[in-house]
Amino acid sequence: MPPVEDADRRHCPVCGAGLPEGRTLRRCPSCGARVLWTEAEPAPAPGVVLFNARLCGIMAGIQVGMIALLLAGYRLPIPWGVALIVVALPVAGYVIAGEVARHVPEHRRAGFLVAVVALNAGLLAAVIAAILGLVDPVALALVAAAVGGLLAPAIGRAVSTRP
Repeated sequence: MPPVEDADRRHCPVCGAGLPEGRTLRRCPSCGARVLWTEAEPAPAPGVVLFNARLCGIMAGIQVGMIALLLAGYRLPIPWGVALIVVALPVAGYVIAGEVARHVPEHRRAGFLVAVVALNAGLLAAVIAAILGLVDPVALALVAAAVGGLLAPAIGRAVSTRP
């Protein structure tokens, strides 16, 4: 609940006790009720989102290429056609992530950043699992989704623009 504010001090919406100054306060000191501030976190700058999305797109393309090579059983030397496809994946990731980032609304930028970084964390775990011998594509997708989902809250705290 947002705190009740008046000219001289703020009050808890549950017990009415005065609240001290400071935006770091999350609970009322007297009753323990959660205090949700109405001030929203500023959205990350568009350039920051675009740069990070493109970087994550490149990394996602590299990781998907590595997983595909491992699942297909390729070893050196890799055939030219396969090598060209794998080399094109980071470029495709760069272009796709960049175009998506350009169209993300301001209020969704932080969530988008969390999603692309969590995707990369999940793909990295899937690459490691593939290197260790996991060859089932569904299991690798589940590993990527599980790791990305588990790390998303921690990544969200890292992406936060609050001081």
